[in-house]
Amino acid sequence: MKALTMILAGAALLFNVAATASDNDDEQRYQHFKPEASENLEQAIMNLTKYNAKLQEIIEGDMPAEDMAKVHELTYTLEVALARLSKELDVAANSLEEVHLGSEAMNKQRVKGFGKSYLDTLNHVLGEHSKHHEGEHKEHH
Repeated sequence: MKALTMILAGAALLFNVAATASDNDDEQRYQHFKPEASENLEQAIMNLTKYNAKLQEIIEGDMPAEDMAKVHELTYTLEVALARLSKELDVAANSLEEVHLGSEAMNKQRVKGFGKSYLDTLNHVLGEHSKHHEGEHKEHH
């Protein structure tokens, strides 16, 4: 009985090693494009702007095989940029919650500090969009 347990344990170990090697092979096969880095919010926004424009251009065309390959390649950079943006927005959401809690507690320092952090991030994210609306706002007055 003890020998059977050892054989099953060994087989399970070999299966896990083989499965891990197979997963690594799949990763190497499919991750053959290196994304551009998005080490901060500014880089992420620049990459999203640049690569979204490329994606837009491609999807408006006939999309032959070479375009599909380009889409495959550029999605790596877009995924990395979106992950960075998501992380930055999570931090901004936490800052906004601190602003909310600070306002309830009438804590001016908390509201100012976290409000600045929140606004810095969101103004950066909404940069082009907010400039567009500022112009509209001035035209209406």
